[in-house]
Parts: sequence; structure tokens; C-alpha cells
Amino acid sequence: MSEARKRIEVIYKDKFGQLIALILQRFRSLSIDAVEDIIQETFAEAALLWPKQGVPENPEGWLYKACKNKSINVLKKNPKTEDLSLAKAISVAAEEISESAFKDAQLQMLMACCHPDLTPKTQVVLALKYVANLKVENIAMQFGVELDAIEKMLYRARQKIKSDSLHLSANFNGYSKERLSIVHKVIYLIFNEGYKQSQEKVSHGKMMCEDALILNKFLFDSPLCNPETKALQALMLFNIARFETRFDALGNAVELEYQDRSRWDSSLIQLAQRLLVESEDSSFSPYHLEAAIAWVHCTARKFEETDWAAICQYYEVLLKIYPSPFAEINYAVALQYNHQNEKAFRILMDLHRNPYFNKLPMLEISIRKYFDRTGIKEVPK
Repeated sequence: MSEARKRIEVIYKDKFGQLIALILQRFRSLSIDAVEDIIQETFAEAALLWPKQGVPENPEGWLYKACKNKSINVLKKNPKTEDLSLAKAISVAAEEISESAFKDAQLQMLMACCHPDLTPKTQVVLALKYVANLKVENIAMQFGVELDAIEKMLYRARQKIKSDSLHLSANFNGYSKERLSIVHKVIYLIFNEGYKQSQEKVSHGKMMCEDALILNKFLFDSPLCNPETKALQALMLFNIARFETRFDALGNAVELEYQDRSRWDSSLIQLAQRLLVESEDSSFSPYHLEAAIAWVHCTARKFEETDWAAICQYYEVLLKIYPSPFAEINYAVALQYNHQNEKAFRILMDLHRNPYFNKLPMLEISIRKYFDRTGIKEVPK
């Protein structure tokens, strides 16, 4: 693969959702489907031109300008639209499209996906697709459902946006606490998707994690900030502090037990601790509990000194307020280290019998490790 094509691939992963946001903000009468087609066509043109002509000095600006011109051409077919006169009045020289403009558009799109006329689950799925640029299969994996279910949800959402003429635009005034919670969940899922990337995609994964931190920091510094915002920031900081130790020099995954704790970023851990304390409130969110679990791991000097009893207690509360197969798997692992093997086995087997969850790689690995410890050779029927 040429350097130009590699650059296009990186930009596509990083900027696809942001380009959608920018175009939708400029041209409200365009549908999401139309904007997606425009952007896909623009990237296809770049893939043909850049290897021959070289990568533009400002590739993101080149892509935006091309998308903008294509959008105007689409709008010319419908001369009644008010977007056309507005588009001609906006100065969109490629050099004017800065990195901050893309980041602002990403946050605006995140808030816009939380439209009150859409269900909370649909809001999350839309944001993961158009803000985080996750593949449909990755979104399905996050929710523990079949790929077809997510595709149908996206189709219905696009149809509703089109039929009800919903404008995916956002301002920061009047957002309810419930909508902010959806935004938090999307940021959390973006971070998780980046954190679990393989060694081959570790640079892109870290970029996603940093994007999630930046998005949440924007909320943190705004009047919207609440204890949940601080707890989420603490959780992500605890995890990013350990990011560099997850793989060895050969690219092999390194389990928590064998990570070099001297390489964990102590300054980030201290900042996360402070934020976690500041986030204390009369009620707590799943992020408070997950951050508390991460805090236990980060403050243990050695893996053998980990307070597994405390971690098990945190998971028990977490599963009551926010049940999740991923939390159940981690709870089962914690139970094993807390010498509660039978209870851990029951949890793992219940998940294994579930047709939605038994394909999770994380579950398969946890069951195999359990078998290695106990000497069991196969899953009971």
C-alpha cells in the first residue's frame, strides 16, 4: 500500500464522522444518507488522485472543500432549498478548516445525536456510528446483539430523521440531565473501543481514547459538568495511565498480572484519584464504581496485593444498577482471585449458554483461563 493510501485510511478512520458533522451543520436540508454518499465519493476520488498527485498540504481541508462543492451540486438539483444561498455565502477555503474546527464539529455531532425524539439506545448507536466512526459489527459487539439488529436500528433512525425532518444540530443550552447521561455513555464506549484495539491498531486505539478524553474534558470545563462527568474522566485517566504497558516489545498482549507497574503514569493516576474524590455525590453512577475498581488496581503495588474482596463488592453493586455481560465476566475473574471459584464458574456458564454472549472473545478467554486453573478440559453440556 502506498503512503498516500495509508494516509487516506488514517484520515478516513479519524475524520469520517467529523466530516459528516461539518457538512450536516452547513447544509441542513441534506440527509445523513446523502452526506455519507458525498463523503464516500470524495474519499474514493482522493484514493485515485493522491497517489498520483501527492497528498495535499492540508488533506483534511481538501476533503472538506471537495465535500462542500459536491453538496452544493446536490442542492442545485433542488433550487428551492435555502441552504444553497447560505452555502454560497460561507467562505470555505481549505486552509480555513482547522483541527479545532473538526474537533468542535465532532462534539456538536455527539450532542446532536442525542436528539430527544430518538430513543436513548438509538442515540448511542447513531453517535457510535457517526461520531466514533465505529463499524456496525463493532457496535453490535458493544451491545451484545446481532449485527442485523444494529443495521435495522440505524435504518429506522435515518428514516425517522428524514420523515420527521429532524435537524441534527445542537447547542449547549437547555440540555437535560438525561441527555447528558447519554453523551457520557457514548464517550465511555468510544474510549472502550479504542482501549481494546489490538497491537496492530494500537495507535488508532490510543487516538480514540484521547478523543474520548478531549470530548469529556470539554464537558468537564463547561456548565454541564456534574459528578458523573468527573467520575468518567477519572475512570478514563486511570486506564490511559496503564495504556503503554498492555503490549510488550514484540507486540504480544501483556496481562495485568505481568505489566510493569513502574511504567504506569503516576501523575495521571494521581489526577484520576483527585477527580474521583471530587466526584463524590449523594448518588453514584456506573463510572464511579468502575473508577473505584480501576483505583484499586492502580494503587496496588503488586498484583498479589490487589484487594480482590473490594473489587468483588464494587462489581456486585455495579451489576445491580447497570447489568452488563462484560461486567459479569470481569466479576467472575475477580471472584476467582478471591477464591470463589464455584460462583465464578456459574456466572461464566450462564453467559456461555446465552446465544448473544457466547461468541464474545472476552468470555472465551476467561473460560479457558478458568479451565487452566481448575484442570477442567471442556465446557459441560
